[in-house]
Amino acid sequence: MNDSFIFVLKEGFVGLKRSRFAGFVAMITVAISLILIGIFLIITVNLGGFVETLRNRVELEVFLDDSLDEDAIQMIANDIKKIEGVKEIQFVSKEMALMEYRKLFKDKEDDYFQALGYNPLPASFKIKLKEDFRTVGGAESVYDKLSVLDDIHPEDVVFRREFVLLLEKYIKTAIAIDFIVGIIVCLSALLLVSNNIRLIIFARTKIIETMELVGATKSFIRFPLYIQGVIQGLFGGFFSTLFLYGLLKVAALEIPGFFTVDWRLYFVLVGLGALLGFSGSFIAVRKYL
Repeated sequence: MNDSFIFVLKEGFVGLKRSRFAGFVAMITVAISLILIGIFLIITVNLGGFVETLRNRVELEVFLDDSLDEDAIQMIANDIKKIEGVKEIQFVSKEMALMEYRKLFKDKEDDYFQALGYNPLPASFKIKLKEDFRTVGGAESVYDKLSVLDDIHPEDVVFRREFVLLLEKYIKTAIAIDFIVGIIVCLSALLLVSNNIRLIIFARTKIIETMELVGATKSFIRFPLYIQGVIQGLFGGFFSTLFLYGLLKVAALEIPGFFTVDWRLYFVLVGLGALLGFSGSFIAVRKYL
């Protein structure tokens, strides 16, 4: 059993050596496919982080009437906290609103407020939503409940609906494109490896027929071809990780902090290469032997 395994393993490497060019083409093909897959995985992960950052900015703001005293403001705060979907609220006083205004409009602030003679900016509550409510539907449900609270008018509640709609639209589009391209790339790599193994099978037809005549089992004939596919996939995965590592290093020098990459991605690509190689050879062997 041990000798048989060593022979099968050796035959896998020997077969790869006999078909150097086809094997090299398959490795490069798998490497290119995995580079594309790797790039899309990196984009997907970073897109997820970027989307989460944008979703965290989905909030509502309630402007308060200047006539409200502290007790009334506190009652409104308590009512807001009870609304389903509200994660936390932040009170922004008139003075804090003025400070924010000064940061944004440094040049215009002095003339504007001198002309008015008072601070016209209202106090407000900034309302952060729970994760499940950072959608158009979720934010609208909170908006509707805020609008009917005592001492709050619907026009005093600010909800950037267009921003959330646009965000959801682009998120869905990006995920769909990423998913479709990922499937196409994986299938392409699978078909190319399968085709390469098919060519090897055709080139070794006479040898395979001879092995069958002398009583070689199906497993004994097939396993070297599986091994060839796995080796091609492993080398393709290894080359793709080297390329991506170098590419990301260059990108990090040009645009620091632009991409964050989990080191486990490289192991995923090598493992995916081996899986693609095995799957391609398995399909070809099942179909042509």
